[in-house]
Amino acid sequence: MRRLGALVAATAVIGISLVAAPGGGTGGVPSSARAAGVSEADGSACETSPGPGVKTTEIATAKLIIEYNSTDDDIGVHGAFDDHGWKTLCVFDPAGRAVLEVGPQGSLRDLTMAGIFFESREPPASEFSFADLKAAFPEGEYSVSAESFDGKVLVGSATFTHQVPAAPRISAPAIAEEPRDTKRNPVPLEDLQIRWGKVTRTVDGGPVTITGYEVILTKEVEDDPNGFSRPVYDVHVPTTVNSLRVPAEFLEPGTVYELEVLALEQSGNQTISVGFLRTE
Repeated sequence: MRRLGALVAATAVIGISLVAAPGGGTGGVPSSARAAGVSEADGSACETSPGPGVKTTEIATAKLIIEYNSTDDDIGVHGAFDDHGWKTLCVFDPAGRAVLEVGPQGSLRDLTMAGIFFESREPPASEFSFADLKAAFPEGEYSVSAESFDGKVLVGSATFTHQVPAAPRISAPAIAEEPRDTKRNPVPLEDLQIRWGKVTRTVDGGPVTITGYEVILTKEVEDDPNGFSRPVYDVHVPTTVNSLRVPAEFLEPGTVYELEVLALEQSGNQTISVGFLRTE
């Protein structure tokens, strides 16, 4: 999802190690001495639990979700793990296999990290289907073990489900599939209203609990390619709302915007519908 690209790039620049353990194994030899579940001697030495008698603290944020782009027909896994500061962090699937290891190095390890957000690669359905994702990432509790800056052991878990919402259908304004096609139906600067249909099912046709919708309007061309100056209108609305008026103050004349409408499910899983529009 392009709106988060800058954040992902910033994470990569600081030089952390972000590695999935090979072969689905835990990648380490159990030892009660490794209180936080990580061995500095082995680059992929996560353990499933702290040693006996070790005092633990609940990690502030642990989230693992599915994001499905219905327009591009691709799917991936996103995660967010946050606390006041940690040196090492590991995430394990319900069977205890390590799926993520994060370890800042050198001076960054001394400073520690307050949090991390990541997106997996999002291959097309022809390469990585829903069935593939379900097989690779089973439902259940994904446990977290980390070592904080002050030596505390942080633990927690992220609930991961396969409940993916069906796509929200954008009914207004008329949108294009590609930026170059937006000249056909320019939208007014004043009184621009975005409307979409309510989502009542999962992609599999089952029942779903939608907790809200998110509408994102992003200027297609960056104002500052080397920084973060890029107009974005990002609004979360409750489930009772299926339309949103865009302030005229946000829009620029003759400008292309990417429009995304997301259906948000109670587990955190989300489905996006995407299109492009141009102002008059």
